[in-house]
Amino acid sequence: MQISDQISQMFAPRKVYTLSSRGDRMVRWLQNSGKDVMMAPEALAVMGITNEGRDVPAQQLAEEGKDGRYVISLITIRKIHEFVLHRKQGDVLVLHNCDTKFERLSSVRYPRNGKPTYITDAALADADFQQQLTFWFDRMPGR
Repeated sequence: MQISDQISQMFAPRKVYTLSSRGDRMVRWLQNSGKDVMMAPEALAVMGITNEGRDVPAQQLAEEGKDGRYVISLITIRKIHEFVLHRKQGDVLVLHNCDTKFERLSSVRYPRNGKPTYITDAALADADFQQQLTFWFDRMPGR
């Protein structure tokens, strides 16, 4: 390898991988063990996930925790893997959308008898997102 090739490699853009190793395991777990479901489009549309007004296909796992039912869904509608985590708090569903690096992209509150709204309080959304994510990390195989 010549010096000019070595220098150009030093300044060339590096390949970015979208999956973290933990994200890859979570995707495989949901693909292998998740139940095929159709999710209602209202809350997902507020997060920017749309299927032209139709229900959104997902692979989903649900488990009971000590403070309620936790659900994680794998959605590939935009030709990429992304997760939606949600759980019920009283009469409100709290949903979080994240990528496979587990970076929270958006959060929505969906009251039982109301319309979904974007959560603007980032600290509240981050705290709930981390709690839901920890629940699923504790149960994921291959930790």
